[in-house]
Amino acid sequence: MTSRGRFADVVFGRKQLIVLIAFVAALSGIGVGLSAQKAVWEGWVIDRLFQLRTVLRPAQAKTPAPVVVVGLDQVSLDSEKLAVLPRVLMTPFFAKAGQGVIDAGALVAGFDFVFAYSADDFQFPGSGEASLRGLDVPFKRFLLQNRGKVFIAHTEIGVPHRSFSAVAGAGGVRSVLVVTDSDGIVRRHAPDAPLVDSPDMIDAVLAKLGSDISEGYVAIPTSRLATSTPYLSLVDVLTMLETEEGKEALKDFVGGRAVLFGSMLPYEDEHLYSDRFLPHLPAKEAMTGPSGRPRVQPQTAGVLILADIVGAAVSGRVAKAPPRGVLPAVAILFAVAGSLAGLFLPLMVLPAVALSGIVAGLGVSLAGLEFGVLFAPGVAPVACVSAMVVSAVGKVGILQRKQRSLVRLFSHYLAPDVIRQMAQSEQLPELGGDTRHVVVGFIDIAGFTKMSESLADREVVRVVNSCFDAIGQVITAHQGYIDKYIGDAIMAVWNAPNTVDDPERAAVDSACEIVRLLDRMRDKTGQPALDLRVALHAGHVLVGDIGGEYRRSFTVMGTTVNTASRIEAVAKENRVRLAFSKPIADKLPESYPKKAIWTGLLRGLSKDTTVFTLDTAEMKMERIAPAAREKHTGKSGGLRKRSV
Repeated sequence: MTSRGRFADVVFGRKQLIVLIAFVAALSGIGVGLSAQKAVWEGWVIDRLFQLRTVLRPAQAKTPAPVVVVGLDQVSLDSEKLAVLPRVLMTPFFAKAGQGVIDAGALVAGFDFVFAYSADDFQFPGSGEASLRGLDVPFKRFLLQNRGKVFIAHTEIGVPHRSFSAVAGAGGVRSVLVVTDSDGIVRRHAPDAPLVDSPDMIDAVLAKLGSDISEGYVAIPTSRLATSTPYLSLVDVLTMLETEEGKEALKDFVGGRAVLFGSMLPYEDEHLYSDRFLPHLPAKEAMTGPSGRPRVQPQTAGVLILADIVGAAVSGRVAKAPPRGVLPAVAILFAVAGSLAGLFLPLMVLPAVALSGIVAGLGVSLAGLEFGVLFAPGVAPVACVSAMVVSAVGKVGILQRKQRSLVRLFSHYLAPDVIRQMAQSEQLPELGGDTRHVVVGFIDIAGFTKMSESLADREVVRVVNSCFDAIGQVITAHQGYIDKYIGDAIMAVWNAPNTVDDPERAAVDSACEIVRLLDRMRDKTGQPALDLRVALHAGHVLVGDIGGEYRRSFTVMGTTVNTASRIEAVAKENRVRLAFSKPIADKLPESYPKKAIWTGLLRGLSKDTTVFTLDTAEMKMERIAPAAREKHTGKSGGLRKRSV
């Protein structure tokens, strides 16, 4: 193992890397999950949870709704009582209806209308006649007599006429503005405590109904408001007040409740509300007057939203934010679960696990609604999935790192290209192989047998390993592949299994550099008699796996290998450090000082072979000391064993 590999394993060992990835994945999941609060899609999920809750929640006894809506609808405008007057002149009818519901037992009456115009100020053009003066007197008297129980509206751009504001009193004019979420849909309300002093009409009505709610909440509707909110048309109230029987029916309708007056006309004061996915309440179950209800619109009338926000708080149909720290704890739990799943479960099952995490996260939010707690529905699923994605990516990195480590480790035993090919195909190559043109080389430690007789076994191993390490680095640097170690020799191949553009020149250059390492190897091993012989031959060989089902080896086979081995004997006889065949000599440039040293029939071959060397001083073994030359002569027995 290289020093670089050891450093990487120490700093980023597999266990440490897994812990680091799990930590980073969990941290990422927590951060991304918590950032999903109030995302633009969160409201849509909340509304779907309300829908699912309605489907799953068993039928329960209906409790009387605390708020009744009296609507100015098209039926009222078309009735004989109201058709003769424009809407701005209907204050006498509002006064009569408002006083009627108060007398019938309503605890509070709120008007979701901005009475910005007073008939007392109207004068006919030209004549200046103020024939409408006094028309608003009944409504002003009604406001004055019921101060503290009746509220009129103002909006961001509309305020009541000063005469109405004066008789309504300081607390009689309240805001009917509603707050939308980031997706433009009304869902929540933040009370302004104390409620009696709040500028909002919702809070004023809540106070009159005895509510002491002070925390922000989300109203949980159970059906479309347009089909379920107790409703009377304005003309129905006026008609009921004309008979004793009608007055009794009105008492049953509004007694002990709040009454909100507002417009039910299409496209007038409408908002998107979280009831839009909910089922319609059957008409027979809804509290409705004789004139029925306006048809359900895509959006919800503002007065119905005000009524539901008030009614939800009074009847407990609200969900509040979880206590501080609970939501981060949920994010941590799901992020850790996601990160562990991504690391330790098979990649193929992660989509199903991610879906399970999403369902579980939404299940937590759905269960929280039953306890009046609204967990931001995006936090848990996003924390789980994002942590799982990060850890899965890290796991892929670990697998790739493991693959690289295996390639690096097993490259000491097998060609890295072969290992990478097996890793990519995930199967063993077929036995046999392909025929390729290669250069085969035998690098032999000359005189090794004689030298090893005087050395201890451990010292022999040290000398051999030191030489093989230096020689192997040179072979690899010149794109060679070490096929095998044969005792004190190395069999190397150029152009298999990798591809080398000029294998003959690469092999000779490698041999020259190995020879130049002799002095350094002698100093390092402490063996002055150490010498080398390199034999090279080029030709076609069979490259591939040999062996069986349970054990195999990658190698090269053929006459070329045997010829290279025989050429080593020629090198020994001619006392040269490098010997190579004519096919190699023919491929070398003219600048290489090639010299033929032998021509003849090598053992086992049928044709003559010409052997060359480089005509340089360093290639002649005579350069070594006489004592070392004597030791080299004892190596012939090992050579014959290999060349037979």
